[in-house]
Amino acid sequence: MTQNGKMSSYGLYLQTVRVEKGISIDQVAEESRIRAEILRSIEAEDHAKLPDDVFVKGFLRIFAQVIGADPEEAVRRFDVRRKPVPAAEIDSNSGTEKPPRLWLRVLWIAAIMIGLVGGTLAVYQMMSHKEQAAAPHEATMKTQEDRPPAEESSPADTPAETAETAEKAETAETMIEATPPQTKAVEKQAAYALEIVCHEDTWLKIIADDARATEHQMKPGDKITLNAETMFNLLIGNAGGISVQLNGQPVPVPGGSGQVVNLQLP
Repeated sequence: MTQNGKMSSYGLYLQTVRVEKGISIDQVAEESRIRAEILRSIEAEDHAKLPDDVFVKGFLRIFAQVIGADPEEAVRRFDVRRKPVPAAEIDSNSGTEKPPRLWLRVLWIAAIMIGLVGGTLAVYQMMSHKEQAAAPHEATMKTQEDRPPAEESSPADTPAETAETAEKAETAETMIEATPPQTKAVEKQAAYALEIVCHEDTWLKIIADDARATEHQMKPGDKITLNAETMFNLLIGNAGGISVQLNGQPVPVPGGSGQVVNLQLP
């Protein structure tokens, strides 16, 4: 392992602190509740035997706390070790890393450029063919749209249809002639017309036929005109305060001023 590898080794870091303090793996396992096999795999950085990184980071923090190491330093070293190594070539003789050769990069860039240019040309050719194929179709469609629609020709009326039409017209005329002229409704005049004129303050309660009773508070000079088919029923609060006419004829009101009387007409 290179010097830089040792500086970034989380397993070596924890192992060094543990050994310096004279703590065994079994002691760490008993106190941390982490199996000894996992602790050994952490020190050996054997990732094939370790769970997902998120769990390993939790084990690292507990491991470091138990032996008195820095948990954040252990996690930082783990992140460095787990970070993907950039594409580089390893010199088999020296064991050191060296950057990839420049000509390989040039070849990759050239291959990518050729692929892009070729793909662009292919797309352009496909679009050109589609436009050329669509042009005649569009021209045909435009010609058909510009052409005015042909007028629908109605077939000549057959003798049967002509006879049927004449028969319908004759029937309609017969119905019109048969319909009697509407006569204007003549308003029926009521049998009785009542007129009440007030001379003194009074109140009245009037029932015309079977209609609902109406109440009136009259002052001198007030006049009431009502119509009925069969009868009037008057309840007068001041018999001497009003004069009554039925169909234009005076009707005597029994009682005097200040008396309450009931008058039924006719």
